[in-house]
Amino acid sequence: MPMMIKSLETILLSHRVPKEHQLNWDGRAYGQRVLKNDMMIVRIETDEGIVGIGEPSVYGNPKLMEAWLRDHKAMFLGKDPFDALSIASPTLYYGWSVNCALAGVNQALWDIVGKAAKAPVYKLLGGKRTDRIKVYASAGQLGNTVEEIRREAERFREEGFLGYKLRVTLEDYREKVRAAREGLGKDLDLMVEWNMRIPNAKVAINAIRNIERYELTWVEEPLPGTDIEGYAELRKAIDVPISGGEGLATRWEFKMRLEKGCYGIVQPDCDVAGISEASRIAFMASLDEVLLCPHNWHNAINTAANVQLMASSPNQFYLESNRTWNNSCPEFQEQIVKNPLLPRKGYIEVPDRPGLGVELDEEAIKKFPYLDIERAAPL
Repeated sequence: MPMMIKSLETILLSHRVPKEHQLNWDGRAYGQRVLKNDMMIVRIETDEGIVGIGEPSVYGNPKLMEAWLRDHKAMFLGKDPFDALSIASPTLYYGWSVNCALAGVNQALWDIVGKAAKAPVYKLLGGKRTDRIKVYASAGQLGNTVEEIRREAERFREEGFLGYKLRVTLEDYREKVRAAREGLGKDLDLMVEWNMRIPNAKVAINAIRNIERYELTWVEEPLPGTDIEGYAELRKAIDVPISGGEGLATRWEFKMRLEKGCYGIVQPDCDVAGISEASRIAFMASLDEVLLCPHNWHNAINTAANVQLMASSPNQFYLESNRTWNNSCPEFQEQIVKNPLLPRKGYIEVPDRPGLGVELDEEAIKKFPYLDIERAAPL
């Protein structure tokens, strides 16, 4: 008899944001204090006692994802986890919350499949192509001042990161990028994230030309994600690589953008697309010599999933490491699993343990009960 899925449950966690970090992102930028960060875990167990864990993006809204999985878990129960992978995949019609929930299920199933096969997930995705993953520090919040950006870049350099990414607007990008390069020095990589804030390709071309002398490794999502023609025009006009796709869940969405030449770097995330679909996206991008740099803005389990993706991908380049309290926190990155994959001197070592390579710390998660409160409050 094949192995079968016996149970599927969700675990919601929260961590209060310390007062000194409440204004960094939403605060000074949007006029509110961020009170808490949430995390969601999908836990699946088989009739053979194998447990798999996954982490969907909290951008999918934990309560909505929990409700959907509670109402639809019957589609997985009783199935062979190897076969269930085929239905735990995002679609163009499910919508954001459902796709994120399915991404968490997909991660947990891959964790089970790897453990059943006594192999790391990367071996099942095609084999290991690197022993370690290059990591950059992702911070530079909108609420940070120019001087804070300079000091932050200096600190990450001292900590051994190989690159640094900051967020900017059309009002502050010149000063902040200059300060970041000054703090980082000439020999490390600098990335600029616009979060889709530039209205059109013409403005983006001018803005990027104004800062390209700072030797940017890439510019991330300068235009609205739906402006496919704008991205194509932008890439033809400038030499700085353009990256994007963190919010896209399916290969079909990436396919139309790759065909138009929108990206020089793709950034799928395993907590939005799942491991299966992210692996397909990475391979498809590699055919056009487009690099893979997964979005990795959340916590320990998703980092483990993205490491498995990177280790198996021929075009792997850089992995993001969230160094802020924006939708993450040190405890969720370091404490909720027993063997977290943490950056050391600019790299994460690829584990050889079965599955995702991390195990849930059942005692540690008890420290972070879910807080059913508003995420933010007025200043």
